[in-house]
Amino acid sequence: MATTESDLAALEEDVLDRLTEEAGGVEADIERAAGAPEEAPIEQPIGRIAVAMAFPVIATAIMTGGVFSGTSPRIYGAVAGVLGIGLAIVANRQRRLSSTMIIVALGIFAIGALMMIPTGVGNIGSLASLVKEANTQGDLTRPPVPFIPGWHAVLGWLMAVVGFSAAWVALAFRKPALALVVPIPFAALGGISVPKDQQIASGIVVLVLFVFGLVLLSSSSGLEGDEKPTLAYEVRNALRSLLVIIPVTALLIGASQLDFLFPKPNINPAEEPQKPKTVPLSKVVDRPLFRVKSDLTGPWRMGSLDVYDGTDWRLAAISDANVKPVPKNGVIDASLTPRVEANFRVLGLTGAVLPGLANPYGLQAKGIIPSFDYRSSNIRLASGTLKPGNEYTVQGAGLPTIAELESVVEPNPADVVQFTEGVGSQPPAVADLIAKSDALPSRWAKFDFLRNFVLDNVVATGVGVPVSITPQRVDQILTSLEATPYEIVATQAMLARWIGVPSRIGFGFDGGEKVEGKTLEIRPKNGATFVEVFFPGFKWVPVVGTPKKAKPSVSSDPNTQQTDPNILPSDDVTIQVFLPVITPPESVFGEQLLRGLLVGLPIVLFLLLIYSTYPAARKSRIRSRRRRGAQELGPRARIALAYAEFRDVATDYGFSHPTDTPLMYVERFIEDDEHTELAWLVTRVLWGDLQHDASLELAVAADELSRSLKRRVGSAQPATVRFVAAVSRLSLRNPFAPDLNASLSGKTKEEPEYATASA
Repeated sequence: MATTESDLAALEEDVLDRLTEEAGGVEADIERAAGAPEEAPIEQPIGRIAVAMAFPVIATAIMTGGVFSGTSPRIYGAVAGVLGIGLAIVANRQRRLSSTMIIVALGIFAIGALMMIPTGVGNIGSLASLVKEANTQGDLTRPPVPFIPGWHAVLGWLMAVVGFSAAWVALAFRKPALALVVPIPFAALGGISVPKDQQIASGIVVLVLFVFGLVLLSSSSGLEGDEKPTLAYEVRNALRSLLVIIPVTALLIGASQLDFLFPKPNINPAEEPQKPKTVPLSKVVDRPLFRVKSDLTGPWRMGSLDVYDGTDWRLAAISDANVKPVPKNGVIDASLTPRVEANFRVLGLTGAVLPGLANPYGLQAKGIIPSFDYRSSNIRLASGTLKPGNEYTVQGAGLPTIAELESVVEPNPADVVQFTEGVGSQPPAVADLIAKSDALPSRWAKFDFLRNFVLDNVVATGVGVPVSITPQRVDQILTSLEATPYEIVATQAMLARWIGVPSRIGFGFDGGEKVEGKTLEIRPKNGATFVEVFFPGFKWVPVVGTPKKAKPSVSSDPNTQQTDPNILPSDDVTIQVFLPVITPPESVFGEQLLRGLLVGLPIVLFLLLIYSTYPAARKSRIRSRRRRGAQELGPRARIALAYAEFRDVATDYGFSHPTDTPLMYVERFIEDDEHTELAWLVTRVLWGDLQHDASLELAVAADELSRSLKRRVGSAQPATVRFVAAVSRLSLRNPFAPDLNASLSGKTKEEPEYATASA
């Protein structure tokens, strides 16, 4: 043991002597490695990898573009994604972080603006308003959405970010396999919104394109400059992959038709009745919604609540079985006879539902593609949203006379029996009221008696917002004789069901302000709910009624109140005293600031992401260049570089100590065989007995030891520390070895003087 210690002491003394003689030798070796002629960039792998990234990016564009109408959105998305890849290639060649961020920010914005040029160069000046219009449309419609100019920019920005991110990960981080995964979340999100009839076909195309990208990537030899595969090898590899892709694609197309692979769900939330979502009239901006020219004064239907679950009246589900396109001849229901007509012109109305008439016979329109919901009897746009200036004409069957309704004796058809169910047993007050109508001769007479009792005796109070109403609540209303306007209508509908008359709650508008001749202008205050009852031969008949009494409203805005001289005040008189108070106008600064933040925050976050991850890409690029130089100079340079990389990784984890020699650095840690072996190997090769006998095997051993130590240092740290170390700038500012960029391209003002490994 003593002999061994004396040998080690002698060897260490010899090493120290050589360190004195060759002070700065490490720096000289690594600088020579840096000064070695850099290999010309291998263009073919970068080009091949860019093409490989283009396949999943185009696949994402196909899936995302399916959210919009037509095929052009897919083309625009693919072009924007490819331009994003080109932007990543340009940004990856920049040496300055500031120039990289500027190029990325301006490039992505320019790609979105470029996508708007086909819609008109002037639209670029209205970019903000057009994007806002597109976002508003997206909130109101379901796919496929019309591809208006604002969506050109939004889709361009989205796909530019997807293409840039995929290519940046592949080129800057040297992770092409991981880069293939980057577009997948965007494709998945697009697949959720793609219309159901396009999901399977789009999914198969996306899968095939992803496979092509993977195949092309597998033929690449990487980014480190390995020998390029021959063209014949690549052709054989591509043909071999086609032999697999074609049968798999055919199998997927066939399997998509089988129920066991794509089974229909037992319950589809989208096809379940929903509670109506309303906004109080006081919160609605008063504006003209539409104009209608007709001999009628209403009602102008927008839909109905026809599902009663014992507590709430709900909207019927919108399903493909009920909603059908309006035929080219415009006839909706040929069994009806057109007797009335109304011409509608949209002003400020938004959404996808068109106002119409009860029991429409046909529809004539230009510039819109309508469909008809045969369940709720309302007219819808097949896609998109209403725009000012949309005009159409609806023909309806008109309303029957009282004599015609009283003559109906036919039983209800089987398909409307469901609209007499769900109300349960009759409460006491309801049973007493219905008993008074038993002597009347017809169903219409009984219903008319019940509804008039409610209108004549129940006092309207409060707002007409839909609320829950149970049979017990109806009993209370008939006892207390006080209810909201909505409850009054719901009570009439439930009374109709109790006597066997199919009923539902219709909603829309009634009346309007006369502007010229027979033309009425409809505003939010003209909104109305009313009962619709079904009688064989006349189908759904809207019955609009007005309560005879109502409590006074305390609203100070005349635009949110309907005035009807036929409505009398209730006997319960209340008096409000109003005092004038000067109030300052509300500031719009907060709203403007919020809009600015919503627009600027995503851009700032994206730039911060680039700023925070840029050091990882820069370290990867520097590491690649150093390795090429060391490869040219031989094993001794490779061993020096392997140790320098380990020390730089340790610096990122906070273990810098740049003036420590390898053997001194070992003493700062617990005993570790690999660390000791690497330290002695580096010391002997650079300053000791092996400096003229370094071999390729020793270089490979140094690489493996360095790689193992780097991995073990990282695995001993928490995940958060590993992430911080990956993007740390410590090793860039204070590297163990001199910065190699200085000898390659000259030192810039942004590059500080780096500390060196002093002997």
